[in-house]
Amino acid sequence: MLAPIILLAAAAPAADPCATEPNDCIIFADTVPQMTVVASRVPVRLEETGLSISQIDLAQIEGLSLPLVKDYLTLVPGVAVAQTGPLGAQTQVRIRGAEANHSITFIDGIEMNDPASSGEFRLDTLLAHGVGRIEVLRGPQSALWGSQAIGGVINITTRAPRFGSEFYGEVQGGSLGTLRGGLGGGWANDAITISGQLSGLATDGYDIAGSGGDRDGYDNVTAHGRIEWRASDALTLLLVARHQDSTSRFDGFDFEAGVPSDRPLSTRSRQSALRAEAALALLGGDWTTRASFMAVRADNINRNAGAFQNRSDGERDLFRLQSTGRFDALGAEHRLTAALDVETERFESSDADADALSNQRQRRRQTSLIGEYRLNAGGPSAGVAVRHDMNDRFVDATTFRVDGVVPLGDVRLHAAWGTGIADPTFFDQFGFFPGFFVGNPNLRPERSRSVEAGIGWARDGHSLDVTLFDATLTDEIVGTFDSSTFLAGVANATGRSRRRGVEVAGSAQLAEGLRLDASYTYLDANQQQVAGNARLREVRRPRHSGSIALAYTGKALDLAAAATITGARGDTDFARFVPVTLPAYTLVTLSGAWHITPKIDLTARVENALDATQIDVFAYRGPGITAHAGLRFRL
Repeated sequence: MLAPIILLAAAAPAADPCATEPNDCIIFADTVPQMTVVASRVPVRLEETGLSISQIDLAQIEGLSLPLVKDYLTLVPGVAVAQTGPLGAQTQVRIRGAEANHSITFIDGIEMNDPASSGEFRLDTLLAHGVGRIEVLRGPQSALWGSQAIGGVINITTRAPRFGSEFYGEVQGGSLGTLRGGLGGGWANDAITISGQLSGLATDGYDIAGSGGDRDGYDNVTAHGRIEWRASDALTLLLVARHQDSTSRFDGFDFEAGVPSDRPLSTRSRQSALRAEAALALLGGDWTTRASFMAVRADNINRNAGAFQNRSDGERDLFRLQSTGRFDALGAEHRLTAALDVETERFESSDADADALSNQRQRRRQTSLIGEYRLNAGGPSAGVAVRHDMNDRFVDATTFRVDGVVPLGDVRLHAAWGTGIADPTFFDQFGFFPGFFVGNPNLRPERSRSVEAGIGWARDGHSLDVTLFDATLTDEIVGTFDSSTFLAGVANATGRSRRRGVEVAGSAQLAEGLRLDASYTYLDANQQQVAGNARLREVRRPRHSGSIALAYTGKALDLAAAATITGARGDTDFARFVPVTLPAYTLVTLSGAWHITPKIDLTARVENALDATQIDVFAYRGPGITAHAGLRFRL
């Protein structure tokens, strides 16, 4: 199946694609879509959770052959993607109307949110090559995963075999001087699994200012490796390492004319990550304890015509100790988890001017206690989680989550309630440019409370799910401006912001090898900065959005088409500080693969096939129609 099929928690588990022809198929850990690794502190089956989860697997990723992971997120219900112009430009993802820094991104279990920026993960730097599965969990998940998980969690699993060996690669070139490619491989037996990928992308881009100036290009090189050693039946050791280095070139903004201005600006972003873990399974696997250490290092370096302007560097160290016990009682399976997280973050900013006030170093620590209980009664399932965060630089916080699911034949009823928090960023607390922006060390974490309920149906390869959600955000951190001192800052809002809507997703097996998938989201997202004032519509969040994907899989040829529909959204014209409306658009992707041999494919892709005008951020237009072709192999 080549289409980006959305598998919901209410859908029936998909069959293992290697079960029918095991001699001809390499088995991948990421081709088991009936499991989820972010809906609980331990992996659980999708039918055991009442949360809203979407998954995109390896076959679907290769089917569309899109360059960046953010391109696939546009196909997920409840997810809005805003790209500031060309490929590699700043890209923000908002889940269910939450802010761009209200979600967490994991890559092979490592939290990758950038401590050197606004707390977001820069999804514009995440290449799709080597990714085996994309999982999106919607709704507040702070009770499990801590700060920022108000909108949800994005989980990326890299490609790795469960047994056997393989070597794969691809190269593709096309419009705007774009070249992308990558190599990867893996080997696994009963005791050890080794996998790794090296991928790159380069594009000349286009002149976003449209004034005949320099083109705004992008370069990215990413390396990722993973080793898992099952030393014995009881002990498993894991090591994951990752490094990404990218440079994005962009233009400035003419505040008088209200349009981008041609300037030789660039940002170099580098991020390194490490995860080391030991897991001990006792009592036949019914009691498992994990100890892990994760480290993330990130820096963002800004230049003008090659000359250094400023940079920000961030570090995050996380120590995690977790123990889970499973037992049967009263005809049901029970699972109890207790965990301790100790996280230390460090931040440093520096300017070309050694005397600039923005030169600073900051540090903060958080210690968290987590508890989770899950029940599986052989049909109905439920879970409850609680987390308490103890902070040294702002007030402590406690979050909760409850979910449940009840199967009724082919129908499933699912519901969840939870709270979430988003801690102040280093910029919020201490200010990045204190000359005109003053941080607020007295900020409180933002808080969200959300409820959702849905009904799903699945039978014979067909499925349909409808979910209603309602969330309230308090203590939102908003911008302020003092006209007497001309200083900007931030403060906790006194009002309440609302995000509510409905998500619909369905799929149908139209014929042998032919599948249709579709989704639709209605979102009503409003902000209230001051209690008692009228609520205003949140910017860059479409009221209506959706996707349609059609895929055909044949012996000689695979074809796929996907359309993502983004409705009209509000934004701000920062030259005049007035609200504007961004027009709706539909992006159509056409892709295909001709199987020259069983191991080699000739690939082709057309993006924005209708040449739609795409503007996600006021005055910054996206690329028009582009075409790409290349080769893909697997040995």
